[in-house]
Amino acid sequence: MGVGMGLLFGLVAIGGAALTGLFSYNYAIRSAQGLETGGLLANSGVAFGVAMVAASLALVAIHVYDG
Repeated sequence: MGVGMGLLFGLVAIGGAALTGLFSYNYAIRSAQGLETGGLLANSGVAFGVAMVAASLALVAIHVYDG
């Protein structure tokens, strides 16, 4: 069970990290062009938070069910 939960949370963490990069890149490009950023920086922060929480839960799941 620990491997499955760890894998699930690990995939969520990778997805959150990818979305962080995507939102940050779009923010930088739109900001440099002088366009409206529309909350992209806030979305990037939320995606980063999701990635960090999911990564920590993945580590906890692996160690709790280890053994």
